[in-house]
Amino acid sequence: MAFLQEIFRRFGGDLDPLRIQGVAGGLWCRGTLDQAIEHAVEATNPQLRALSGYGRQLKEPVAKALNYIEDLVDQVPGAISCSRSTFGQDPRVNAFFVNAQHVQEVFSQNPEVREFFDTHLEAEECWALLCMRRAERRQFGMALVEDTLRGDVLQTTVSFTDHLVVSPGADEEAARCSLKSRVFNGLLAYIQKEANAARATSLDLETRLRSLRARLKHAAEKSSETAAEDSPRVRIAELEQALANQNLRLTSLEDYLAFAVRVLGNPAQYLSSYTCSVRLSRLGIKLDDQDREAGYEVPLSEIRIADQKPRVGALVRFSREELLPRRDLIERASFFLML
Repeated sequence: MAFLQEIFRRFGGDLDPLRIQGVAGGLWCRGTLDQAIEHAVEATNPQLRALSGYGRQLKEPVAKALNYIEDLVDQVPGAISCSRSTFGQDPRVNAFFVNAQHVQEVFSQNPEVREFFDTHLEAEECWALLCMRRAERRQFGMALVEDTLRGDVLQTTVSFTDHLVVSPGADEEAARCSLKSRVFNGLLAYIQKEANAARATSLDLETRLRSLRARLKHAAEKSSETAAEDSPRVRIAELEQALANQNLRLTSLEDYLAFAVRVLGNPAQYLSSYTCSVRLSRLGIKLDDQDREAGYEVPLSEIRIADQKPRVGALVRFSREELLPRRDLIERASFFLML
């Protein structure tokens, strides 16, 4: 399934191949730029369609965002095979999971993976994005220091938590396309969230202003009025200043459209991918070049979408044969509830 085909599957219509041109280059996909624009409007604020020329204003920003996302996701390394056997063979799988059983549980408990295998009966494997949070903690542990085993050595342990499997597909191309659509939708969700927050703040300030102005208009001035800093006049001035200083103020549909254009036209400010490598022992201890302990390099890719915290992301493969029966999962859940 191509990038825009995933995005537009609910829109209907013919999805013809199109080379989308933008300042960041081009991207091959099935779908039209006009459909991408309509999807962006529907996902952020459908009322934007009331503005004349909204599609023309969004054309270049949407194309630029899609092209940027295309390049961003294509930089994610190839898929890692996750299974009980690769836990003992692949340093990355060994680092990402607690043990071999944990590998099976993460994928088997994921609703999207379950749904994929239930609806793709011929598929023997699924490809997906594995998202995790990386945590580092300093603690004392045992290490070899000048040929002496000591238990008071300050070490850094690296662990990966909050495993989330997203965008499963029938092959790596499908998984990458689904991931691109998720990133695009994440950017649109950010626009909607920020706009809603800005309008809620403005509405609150304006409501308080109207209340204070009405109170000042109908109340007679008295010599026993409270101190100046607490008077309605002072608070009105403070609220007016707060409105004037509001970072994002959307008083009209034109303002909303301008905000969407600004975000979509500058995707690098809201989307990023960072690749690094960390050397770990089999126990998850972070090693440096001076450490004599055997270790291995684990390449990491961190993906950030808008204001979300960055997550370690890796394309992965998981076999249907590794899927745990639902009954086993229910029994394990019941066991933990009894503890």
